[in-house]
Amino acid sequence: MSTRTLTEFPAANVASLSKLMLWMNSGCNARCRMCDIWREKPGTTLTVEEIRSWAPEWREAGITTVVMCGESLMHPDVWPVVAAIKEERIRVELLSNGLLLHRHAENVGKYCDVLRVSLDGPEPVHERMRNVSKAYERLRRGIAALHERYPDYPVHARCAVHKQNFRHLAATVETAKELGVHGITFSGTDMHNEEAFRRFETIDQKYIESLMIGSEELPVLEEEVERLIVTRAEDFASGFIGDAPDRLRDILVTYYRSLNGIGRRSIRCNAPWTSAILEYDGTVRPCFPMPAYGNRNDHTSLLEAVNSPGATEFRRTLDVTTNEACLRCVDQSVN
Repeated sequence: MSTRTLTEFPAANVASLSKLMLWMNSGCNARCRMCDIWREKPGTTLTVEEIRSWAPEWREAGITTVVMCGESLMHPDVWPVVAAIKEERIRVELLSNGLLLHRHAENVGKYCDVLRVSLDGPEPVHERMRNVSKAYERLRRGIAALHERYPDYPVHARCAVHKQNFRHLAATVETAKELGVHGITFSGTDMHNEEAFRRFETIDQKYIESLMIGSEELPVLEEEVERLIVTRAEDFASGFIGDAPDRLRDILVTYYRSLNGIGRRSIRCNAPWTSAILEYDGTVRPCFPMPAYGNRNDHTSLLEAVNSPGATEFRRTLDVTTNEACLRCVDQSVN
């Protein structure tokens, strides 16, 4: 990972972007215990016509990757939308819970460059955290259908680690192998930032305690991480576990130590200077935990929205090494 410092990032206007996180429909068909997106009424969407008219400007702005986030497979016109993006020779990465993957396997393989699925742990843990019937089986069936049509198609798993699954790290890696994915990465779980995962007015002490790995559990977390590093050395060496050992220690042990007031994380992130989030109602953000810049519909282009007076002032004063949202964020990005 790059070690560039904040002073090397442009302080005001952004001349180009490299990545766009596209959240193009409201709602979710899972009921995850660490996320409230599912509480939103589904049906608010960006349209095919909007995406088709905007995609050329994205390419001109330097965007080479669009990450489809939220649960894009719920969008009624997901594939015409993706086709419009691909026409601009932009890479498309799909993030999904996998619940609808079996239905869309053919088009996922046809239009998307990579699929990244959420995995909470072995089947019983995944079922409990997704909080919908047969979530694991639907994920397994969807991946199998995708690989039946496209045997070498890249599927990667991501596990957000918290109080309810941190004792299952090795079992989670084994489960990922059973699912037939090509690799797995881990992250901490953001349980403080209201902007992330739509948790407005829902974060209370009970919620935090249900997910927070407390100070008395930190030694167990460290043991689990070290055990994984030793017993799964071949998986680290092959890249199946996509986090190097020191990075895994940082994103799990150091992260939860810092949340417990023990030490401080070293933050390296340039997301607000190199990428943007575009949501289903036109909202534009620098990244998920941060307040919105404004709305795409109030500007002539995405880049204009990113360079609005409020947005440039936000970046001018942002110090990712001290900002509380940054310190609690689980996704450090250097693009």
